[in-house]
Amino acid sequence: MKNKSVFLFILLMHFIRLEAVDRNLESLQILSVHCDGWLSPSIEAVMPPRFSWQVSSSRRNARQSAYQLEVASAEAAFQGKEAFLWDSGKMLSAESQHVVYQGPSLPVNVWIFYRVTVWDDAGKSCKSGIQRFRLTVPGKGHWDAKWIGSKTGLDTLPAKGFFSGAKEEGNLGDRIHHDGRSLLLRRSFEIRKKLKSAWVAATGLGLYELFINGRRVGDQVLSPAKSPYHMQILYDNYDVTDWLKRGENAVAFHVGNGWYNPYKKWWQEYRMQWFGSKKAILQLQLTFEDGSCESIVTDESWKTLPGPALFNCIYDGELFDAREEPEGWKMPGFDDHLWSRAVTKKAPLGRLTPTDMPPIRVVETKRPVGITYPRKGVVLYNFGQNFAGWARFTFRGKAGTKVRIRYSEELDKSGNLDVTCNEGAGATAEYILKGGGKETYEPQFTYFGFQYAEVTAEPELPELDDALGCVIQSDNRVTGSFDCDNELVNKIHRATVWSQKSNMLGYPMDCPQRDERLGWFGDAQVTAEEALFNFDMEHFYRNWFAGIRENQNQADYDIPIISPRPYMKDEGVEWSSSYLTMVWDHYRYYGDKALIEANYEAMCKYLEFLDHHGTGFIQPKGWIGDWGSKAKGWKEGDPESVPTAYYHLDALLLSRMADVIGKPKDAENFRRKAIQIADAYNRQFFHPENDSYLDGSQMANAFPLYLGLVPEGKASKVLEHLIQQIEVADSGHLTTGVLGTKYMPEMLANVGRAEVAWHLITRKGYPSWALMMEKYNTMCEFWTLKQSHNHVMMGSIDSWFYENLAGIHLVDEHPAYEQMIL
Repeated sequence: MKNKSVFLFILLMHFIRLEAVDRNLESLQILSVHCDGWLSPSIEAVMPPRFSWQVSSSRRNARQSAYQLEVASAEAAFQGKEAFLWDSGKMLSAESQHVVYQGPSLPVNVWIFYRVTVWDDAGKSCKSGIQRFRLTVPGKGHWDAKWIGSKTGLDTLPAKGFFSGAKEEGNLGDRIHHDGRSLLLRRSFEIRKKLKSAWVAATGLGLYELFINGRRVGDQVLSPAKSPYHMQILYDNYDVTDWLKRGENAVAFHVGNGWYNPYKKWWQEYRMQWFGSKKAILQLQLTFEDGSCESIVTDESWKTLPGPALFNCIYDGELFDAREEPEGWKMPGFDDHLWSRAVTKKAPLGRLTPTDMPPIRVVETKRPVGITYPRKGVVLYNFGQNFAGWARFTFRGKAGTKVRIRYSEELDKSGNLDVTCNEGAGATAEYILKGGGKETYEPQFTYFGFQYAEVTAEPELPELDDALGCVIQSDNRVTGSFDCDNELVNKIHRATVWSQKSNMLGYPMDCPQRDERLGWFGDAQVTAEEALFNFDMEHFYRNWFAGIRENQNQADYDIPIISPRPYMKDEGVEWSSSYLTMVWDHYRYYGDKALIEANYEAMCKYLEFLDHHGTGFIQPKGWIGDWGSKAKGWKEGDPESVPTAYYHLDALLLSRMADVIGKPKDAENFRRKAIQIADAYNRQFFHPENDSYLDGSQMANAFPLYLGLVPEGKASKVLEHLIQQIEVADSGHLTTGVLGTKYMPEMLANVGRAEVAWHLITRKGYPSWALMMEKYNTMCEFWTLKQSHNHVMMGSIDSWFYENLAGIHLVDEHPAYEQMIL
């Protein structure tokens, strides 16, 4: 007992000492501060800017008690030498997100500076560093530049601005001369005065790389991100003050096809649309120390030449001939007198919009974990992980040697490359050496989904000096990590994160490897919460929602099921409804009321479309349903109750969103409609004689339980029926597809039966995650493990890990973790 008392005394003194140390080191810090456009320093002046910051304190239970925002047109204001444009004064508030600027109108195209001061509840204060942003005029109003390109390639478009059917494509296609080769554009100019600042706004369609004085501007790849080009075209802003010099300077573009100028073979409704020939636009604003300004813009004074990428296609790959790239063409002093004059091109239909999300970047590189030689003249690289991107090779060989690199997710039983998963995509990069030393090649206008890269060459393999796998993704900041003592769960989490990274390239995709790579809504819907736990998705999703909103069919207010792409009528209420579910998820995680306000009208119009789409509150069966289900007798579109269930969910979510933005009458109307839909749903699909829905499949019963649709007093019976179905009829295995695999485990945890969900998650055999993880390190599209092996959909379970293993739960009434439940 004496030793125990001594131990307890020492332990007590240890904690007292730690508490004293904590008080001595007590600090208050602002970890980050930004305004709406922090990811791109330029913000469209369509609404007052909003400011957010993150505060940290070493003191327990500390809370922000007040803040002050100061906004100025010059840094001198913060030294008391000039007046502020706006000083909020000390505001007694804990608010630290989306605080709206309330000063006078701000000037455009100049730097605006700001700083935030916060106080905690003990009266301690701290200041942020001075940040800056600038406002741009919306749309094309501030552009003096012209779109330019080469004389080849017509810009004829159908009346609607895109192809809507095979007949229309066939009639028009013969009149279009498609030039698939990349395009070089350049111009030299003189700077004769001392430069104060230089800012460039630029983009190219379909994809571009920009150079100033031989240096690549920016570190993004595959830019601009794909957008609904008939509505919106993204451009990038760069501060290039330090890139320019007195005397002669040169600015240059290399432009590829991307999604804008695809080859005719891909002009299909579910693949690519054609929008026009390659083109670029640039406006370089020079401000000199004497206060004068000058603009360098794209116009007919630029020169052009066919580029070294003789072929470039998102799906099929690239052929790059290094012998065709003129030496020094990006540099000042280059002789371009043999180049052709650029021509002005018809402006695209979409308005120019500054990019307001993280760019696509090479976020890491991977060394091969294995190199094999399956046949003579064949080298096969295994990069140890399935991902989106490409391989960067360094060669040494004779001029004219053609190196061929094929990409795939897996090998066949003999150890050769198996390209089955690529389906119709060529997924090949070819490089023709110029000779004379080391040459490094990586594709510029395409990407691949792969783990393996096969290298062959004609007439013989060159010396292979180096190989790196380049992992690309929209550079959404990592915000969450998960690890536990169950290795299967850890494998599922890691595979989910890798699949998520592989499928966020400017928009949420389905897969990166085959001839698809589309923004299917359902895939994005079920993985949204997982993504929101793992990454900062605020701006990424906000940009995607804007494209959906602008692309709503104005004839009947239908929402498409794929974005970005032109609207096309397609039956899929369960997919289209992702727009509403994801806007609500975004609000729950980020607390941005303005996002709801921006999308509210479009969402209400969509519910109006559903009102007319169904009969007696019942929506017709679509063709998607619980995609990938293994339920007995499942056909595409099953269960037929799913569209009506989403109709109910849409009304319910709109009632909540109406409450958030202060529209109580709307909220009450939507709640009333949700009740009417629920009543019709149960009359149509519920079988009271056996307390089950439809055929009693897992999804048929789980989804109404998840949504709270089950008639009063019947929920326990339906749950009992469902668990009986799982444990007996389905032998303890999941039979759910994309939708049910997200919502059934969540429902089971919500009703206190998490152990049933845990059994399903950790179950072995077919179908199961365990079987998937035995073979692959990313998530498969189907439980059969056929087709794509890098679909993130079945990774929706990762949010269950965060919520029900880590125990982190949002409180909807207090979004953005203002309050949370552990």
